[in-house]
Amino acid sequence: MPAFISFGRFLFAVLFIFSGAAKLLDLAATTEVVSKIAIPALLTPYTAELETMAGMTTPKMLAIAAGVTELLCGVMIGFNFAARYFAMILIVFVIVATYTQHDFWNQSGAESTNNMIHALKNLSLIGALLIIIGIGRGPRPVAAEPTYSDA
Repeated sequence: MPAFISFGRFLFAVLFIFSGAAKLLDLAATTEVVSKIAIPALLTPYTAELETMAGMTTPKMLAIAAGVTELLCGVMIGFNFAARYFAMILIVFVIVATYTQHDFWNQSGAESTNNMIHALKNLSLIGALLIIIGIGRGPRPVAAEPTYSDA
């Protein structure tokens, strides 16, 4: 059974690896999607300073961060290296992505239905990430209890 867990974990991670790589390979499209996120006014002075330091816009920095997060976490989970830690990071990422990109509660008709399906898919991903956190590196062999003889 441990082989099934390892293979399943790797197959699960492929989604994040592919998605992260796709975001980074088409950075312009990712930046366009991310640019629709409203940055709170409280953070505007900090984002302006970051834009000056980095020499790029906040949406572009967020697009790069999203791609790197998905790619890195997917690879680490796929290879079972600190899987619990990276699963926790992805849970936060998926929650933020769902809230900012799939706000079905503010929509109606087919658009609402489509975004609800995406939100439910993301809820399932969070469930799988929680399983990865619960399993950790996978099942460990149970040590046999020592036997004592009355010799």
